[in-house]
Amino acid sequence: MRIDRSVSSELAERGALAAAVLWLLALLLVAGSLIFYVFGQIIPPNMVGLRRNYFTIPGLLREGYEERGLLPGLHLRIPGISMIHLLPRDFQFVHLNEDQLAGDLDLNQLEIPTTDGSKVKTDITLVVRYYEEPEVIAPGEEQTTIAKGDSEGVPFVTSVRRAHGGPKQLVNSFGGQIPTQLRIFATKSEEFLKQSLSTLSTTDYYNPTLREQSALSAYEKINSDVAPDGIELWGVLIRRYVYSEKAIDDQIFAKNLQEQTERLNAAERALEKARAETEETVARWDAEIKDLLVAGEQEREVILSEAERYEVEQRSVGDRLVAEALAKVDKAKNEVLTSTAGAEVYVARQMTPLLGTLEGGVVTDIDPFDVDTWVRKLVSTMNAATRAGGTSNVQ
Repeated sequence: MRIDRSVSSELAERGALAAAVLWLLALLLVAGSLIFYVFGQIIPPNMVGLRRNYFTIPGLLREGYEERGLLPGLHLRIPGISMIHLLPRDFQFVHLNEDQLAGDLDLNQLEIPTTDGSKVKTDITLVVRYYEEPEVIAPGEEQTTIAKGDSEGVPFVTSVRRAHGGPKQLVNSFGGQIPTQLRIFATKSEEFLKQSLSTLSTTDYYNPTLREQSALSAYEKINSDVAPDGIELWGVLIRRYVYSEKAIDDQIFAKNLQEQTERLNAAERALEKARAETEETVARWDAEIKDLLVAGEQEREVILSEAERYEVEQRSVGDRLVAEALAKVDKAKNEVLTSTAGAEVYVARQMTPLLGTLEGGVVTDIDPFDVDTWVRKLVSTMNAATRAGGTSNVQ
């Protein structure tokens, strides 16, 4: 009974301890959440933070906006002492357009006066980006690289390096609200765009090279004006342009259509010329190929006839060499038979099978069974043939 009571008390103590630990963890979690909510702020990936201090603490804080922006992540803020202002890092689009578009700021289209007194209604999109931090560059190192496209040499910007301000300069010059910033920027940009594009004549507007050159001129002027305030004009997109006077617009359209028709006709003529040259080249090469085939066949026949003739000549030479060799062998045999003792008997033995095939009437005045007479006659015949340098037949 005492053991059961001690075990029960021990379990009760452990349960109370576990409950206390859980309560402590819950309190810490709640306290951490409160601290995070009150003293922390998350900057999203597409934003940059700008800290503003409300007063100065020597060695710690300086009143006003800080020079550098805060990167995305968790940052500390103290209510009543500092706050973090958020600015976009991605592109902002300002549409100067007749119709309302889903841009960050939509304004009315521009009406550009031309050098010959006409007016052109132009739809333009300004692509804007805020700098995350200021950058100081020596005046001689600032550079804008402009390249020309393959089509009609239209210029475009490939790289830019210039000194500029940061978020602090942006808020100080353009205010803290994004719509206000974009509206002030658009007002400045409209002035420079009108100055540059108004240098074009009525027909120059349809020339992409001249039109983009004027747009690039406005691009440089706008950036030179707003870069110290922490804003970059990334691009000027002239999307649509029509003349206020419809008659002028129709005339220019008809002229451009005529020019395009002339270009099309010229291209078709060039195509027909190239096609005719191609057919002529194909016919010429076909004829040359046929000539080469005939010449090759003739050359093959000549080579084959030469080979046959050479083969006959070589066979004749070979037959002659074989005959000469056989003659030399026979001559050597004859010399051996004439100069060797007992050669008559050897010759007689070699002639015996031949004599056995002979019938009467072929050889006269010799007894067929008289071997000595046969031997003497054969030897005398061979000696006579040797002296004559030829071979005689026995009669």
